[in-house]
Amino acid sequence: MRLTPYFFLGGLVLLAGCKPAAKVTNYEVKSEPVAAAPAAPTVTPVVAPTPQTAPGAMQATEAMKADAARAGTPKWATLPTGWSVGPENAMRKATWIVPGPNGTKAEIAVTVFPGSVGGITANVNRWRGQIGLPPADEASIAASAQEAKVGSDAGQRFILTSTDGKKATDAFLIPKNGSTWFLKLSGDAAAVQANANTFAQFLAASQLP
Repeated sequence: MRLTPYFFLGGLVLLAGCKPAAKVTNYEVKSEPVAAAPAAPTVTPVVAPTPQTAPGAMQATEAMKADAARAGTPKWATLPTGWSVGPENAMRKATWIVPGPNGTKAEIAVTVFPGSVGGITANVNRWRGQIGLPPADEASIAASAQEAKVGSDAGQRFILTSTDGKKATDAFLIPKNGSTWFLKLSGDAAAVQANANTFAQFLAASQLP
C-alpha cells in the first residue's frame, strides 16, 4: 500500500497534539518591610548669653555719664616705659595696660563721677569685693587709707591684696569740684606691686581738670 504524503502530515499533527502542555509555576515574592527613615535630630538653637555686668562694677546712670563727660580731660604726664593705651571705654577718662614680671599684667582705669558716689566705705568695699575680700567696717577702712595726690589735688590711696595673694588693687580716690576721681591700678598682684611706685609718680606729675 502506498502511503500518501497526507498520511505523514496527519501523523505529525497527532504527535504535536500529544505533547504535554508547559507547566506554569507561579511564585509569590514577598517584599521586605522598608525601615522608616530615622527622625532628624532635634537641634536646640544656641542662644548667646546676655552680657552681664562684672561683679562690683559701678552702676552709672545716664545723668552721671553726662556729668562725667563734662568733667574735662586730665593733663597726663609722659607715659612710663612699657605702659600701653587700652581699649576705649565711654565711661573712662583713660585706660592703660601695665606689664609685670613673669607675664603678669594689670590695668589702670580712670573714671570720674559727680558727688561722693556712695562714700569712701562703700567704694573701698566694692573694690574689696572685686578681689574676693569680705567687706570691712568704716573704722578699718579709714585706718588703711594713705595720703595721696594727683598733681596738686589731695585725696586718699587704698592698697588691697586678695587672700590668696594673686590679685591686687591700688586705688587713688580724689575729690574735686563736687566730683570724685577714681584712678585704679588692678590685676595680677605681681604687676600691681611692681608698678606701685611708678603709678604714684605718674599721677603726681599729672593734673586733673
